[in-house]
Amino acid sequence: MKKDIEIPQVTAVEIAVVKEYNEDFLQDAWYAYLFNNSTAPIEAILIVSKAEGEVNGEKKTSSIFRHAFPLLAAGEAIKIELLDEAIFALDNTFMLSYFQGGKLYDKNFVFPANSINDATLNKLDYADKNGITAIK
Repeated sequence: MKKDIEIPQVTAVEIAVVKEYNEDFLQDAWYAYLFNNSTAPIEAILIVSKAEGEVNGEKKTSSIFRHAFPLLAAGEAIKIELLDEAIFALDNTFMLSYFQGGKLYDKNFVFPANSINDATLNKLDYADKNGITAIK
């Protein structure tokens, strides 16, 4: 029974945090992006993000944000949300679910506490941006 259930593995889809100029704030800002590096579109995308952890011995938790996107074409990216630097001291988790080829995919992407900073910025292999790729 359980052995008959296929759980497809998420490959070629990434969540990264990118630092780029924000015209509204007239300064650099941090954004979470979803990158579809596969050769097929992904559909019915749901992303739930939250941050939690401990700061100075006190447990902290952010609000939970939910984002839905109908479609992301192959080789494309979409901006998920603007990130507040106050949550970088916490573990940031993005729970991603989507359909591709009639199958449901599900994966958690994690940015450990204090991993989002200028020192960890790198040129992303799959985009013309500097960012930090989440741990899968």
